[in-house]
Amino acid sequence: MRRSTVVFALGVVSIWLLFGQRERRPEHPPYEVLSVFPQEFSPGQYRHVEQRELQALAEQGWELVSVMPYIYRNEERGNDTSKPKPVVTQTYPAYFFKRPKIVVAK
Repeated sequence: MRRSTVVFALGVVSIWLLFGQRERRPEHPPYEVLSVFPQEFSPGQYRHVEQRELQALAEQGWELVSVMPYIYRNEERGNDTSKPKPVVTQTYPAYFFKRPKIVVAK
């Protein structure tokens, strides 16, 4: 009888601990995200994101997460008409940032 009481008590404690774990959720800090894309100043003509704009974001606490090619632009170069013009590809990157969101307690 004593052994079954101990086993029963351990079972109750185990179930209680399992339910306690189920209610607990991991807390992830909320983040703000920001995307910076190259600017189109005329149809088919783009400007790279300026270095000082990226530096200003870093000073505001934004952390660079990723850089990806956003626009691929091909243009033919050369004046020689006797053979095909070589194609030059330009890439304009997009930048992605994050920073912890400031949560104001009410």
